Amino acid sequence: MDEGWQPRERLTMTTQPTDKTPPRRRSSTQPLDTPQMLVGRVLEGRYRLDRVLNAGGMGIIFEACQLSVNRTVAVKVLKPTLTGDPSLVERFQLEVELVSGIAHPHVVQLIDSGTDAGGLTYLVMEYVDGVTFRQALRRGHLKLADILEVFAQVCEALIETHGQQIIHRDLKFDNIMLTRQRDGRIHVKLLDFGVAKLLSRDRELTQGGQVAGTPGIIAPELVDGKRPSASSDLYSLGVLLFTALTGEAPYKGDNDLALMRAHKTEPLPNLRARVGAAVPEEVIELTCELLEKEVERRPRDAAKVRDRLRRMRETQLVRDPDASVYIPPQREALDTTGERSPLPLMLLEPEDSERPRLPPRREGLIGLIFPEPLVAPMTIVTMMSLILILLIVALMYMLYQQFGAVPG
Repeated sequence: MDEGWQPRERLTMTTQPTDKTPPRRRSSTQPLDTPQMLVGRVLEGRYRLDRVLNAGGMGIIFEACQLSVNRTVAVKVLKPTLTGDPSLVERFQLEVELVSGIAHPHVVQLIDSGTDAGGLTYLVMEYVDGVTFRQALRRGHLKLADILEVFAQVCEALIETHGQQIIHRDLKFDNIMLTRQRDGRIHVKLLDFGVAKLLSRDRELTQGGQVAGTPGIIAPELVDGKRPSASSDLYSLGVLLFTALTGEAPYKGDNDLALMRAHKTEPLPNLRARVGAAVPEEVIELTCELLEKEVERRPRDAAKVRDRLRRMRETQLVRDPDASVYIPPQREALDTTGERSPLPLMLLEPEDSERPRLPPRREGLIGLIFPEPLVAPMTIVTMMSLILILLIVALMYMLYQQFGAVPG
């Protein structure tokens, strides 16, 4: 077993908080949402927040102790400053609803949820003691057959969620956790349904002009504001497969809007040229099919993709039983694969009340200097008006100084 996959040393857990020192009062200079200020807090007398694992746009994830059974769990807390926003609270509650209905070995399990006396809204999930898919790739832990197996297990999770009319919408390396079972086999857990879409619910919890997801993996049809589908998740899966094979994302952009536009308009880079002969042709073919811009040209469903991945894996094991770990040509680029935004919602300008679109490209000299709108047009008008007023006032003052002070 790889050293990097060994379970790390557990924190000492007891059924009561071990620190007898009263919690420090929050300094007035620290923001309310500073994650470290919540460490040590016990939610409803049951869950002690021990360590910050991650912090995103809406929530903070802690390693915690379920005191009644002395069990390590993961607790996701809605940021305190967001609890006054009904739409975000509803989004958080939808995540609870979605995960509570899924019982699958490749989807993180919900344990509990609630709101404590201090107003913190939280959900409690099983704690997955492993590494992210990104970490495993970057550290060189996986053979090509292992990579195919990881994607096959992700497809197993998608078969279940899509069957329940749930579209994840945020498949990325950091939402896929890998652990090693005692017999050495890899086991995958799919995390974070924070921006998932329940197709049976017509109400969209994102605000007008917003697209749910991460810019570097979002499917082209979602950029156009179309209804998400299982095929949207399969496109994101293709982005991850391309990145796992090459070590770099298929598309790049100077900003989030440019990146999403690239997914929508630019041709797919030559995958074979990037990986050489190390990757079988059938794997390249599947990757390119998943990354088709037209929904109808992608594989039909996750089950079909899983079956193809499993066949490829078996072929790879027969073809090269003593294969070494797979090292992507640009492994260092795995640090920046297009998942750079920590926010789950990317703001776009709406074309009308129902369909968001990308802002049009600017042409001519203005487009060369300002390729993307920097501020809203009305803001520009207001600023120019203020500047004009200030110039007039300054001119009047200069005239007064020059002529008003001369004796009559």
